[in-house]
Amino acid sequence: MMMFLSLTPFRLLVIAIYGAALTTADKTDVGFANLVAWMIYHGGRVYHKLDVATMNGIRGVVTLDNIEVGTELLFCPWKLIIGSTSMEDQMQHSVGKCDVVKRMAEEIRLNEGSLWHPYLSHIDIPRLVADWDEDSLNELQNLDPQDTKRHIQWFRQSCEDEVDVASMRSLVAFVSRASEVGMVPIYDLLNHHNGKRNAKLTISEHGVHLTTVTSVAAGEELYLSYGIKTAPTMFRDYGFVEDWPVCWNFRTPVGDNFAFVLYREVVAINPTGDLLKQIWQSNKQLVEYQSDAKRHMDTLSMQELHLFSLGAKNYLDGLPTTLEQDELFILERKTKAIDSPSGSTQAEKDIISAIDYRMLFKKALIAALEYTNTEIQSTAGQEL
Repeated sequence: MMMFLSLTPFRLLVIAIYGAALTTADKTDVGFANLVAWMIYHGGRVYHKLDVATMNGIRGVVTLDNIEVGTELLFCPWKLIIGSTSMEDQMQHSVGKCDVVKRMAEEIRLNEGSLWHPYLSHIDIPRLVADWDEDSLNELQNLDPQDTKRHIQWFRQSCEDEVDVASMRSLVAFVSRASEVGMVPIYDLLNHHNGKRNAKLTISEHGVHLTTVTSVAAGEELYLSYGIKTAPTMFRDYGFVEDWPVCWNFRTPVGDNFAFVLYREVVAINPTGDLLKQIWQSNKQLVEYQSDAKRHMDTLSMQELHLFSLGAKNYLDGLPTTLEQDELFILERKTKAIDSPSGSTQAEKDIISAIDYRMLFKKALIAALEYTNTEIQSTAGQEL
């Protein structure tokens, strides 16, 4: 009975109608419980063993029970989606995207007066490089994603609108969380991981459905795929670099362009289109992806290996700081932030993020260089 004392009449009504659908949600995130109640009240369905949790500093959706393949995790009716109203009226082209961002900004300004308030107030907005100042961008050492301001410029030019607080929040939410049909509540709480994708969105005449494409064990996180994108693009649009597989690229001063994919300790340089397509798979373990990468490396010529090795070494030598120096810089800044009675300013946090990002790139490139040199030695030994 004590649990019910803290619940609003609205949620008591939902529990009375839909049973124990919300009993697990109160444990960690009241906002998520309210969002689930709101979804159910308006005709949606939410799998009753879902919850949100923060892992490695990132909020995501986890299951509290074992889930079989093909289990419906979410059904969201068209009326709760911001962007599309039916299968025949789906968000399309630039004008449609502008309408979604503007509509969502209007709802944000309405605050508690908006139908979508339980959803919009619960969206976790990442800090994107588009918000950084010049000092923070400079710390990226020209490793920054291209067109860091492209989304703001698109909004101003294509949508013919100014960027205030509400529209900026709406724009970032749209860039980092929108699906192919627009903004779908609860669906957009799932994070991205190409190697661990276990859920997929489908549409019907009644709305959108989120179902599992693999079995998921209790306590595991649920993942979607945002598609195959390079690490700089992921960082620019979503504010993070994925764990694995990670696609990196770099261009040397003489104009040579190189790409590689990192699968933890295994690397595939000069990936083919077929190899990249294999990344966008489910039901594969890390070791299987690594086997694919190793087979790819066996197909490369000695010339390709040497060219990549030389390009990677020259690129690393041309950077303003080494990885070891960056590790000292980041330690000093984080120590200073801890010792400061007022904490870090946003600009200082952005600079730390920039150094973290350039360290990730250097670690990845060093790993690719070392792996390629090992392949060169192995291939040379076989030829002898």
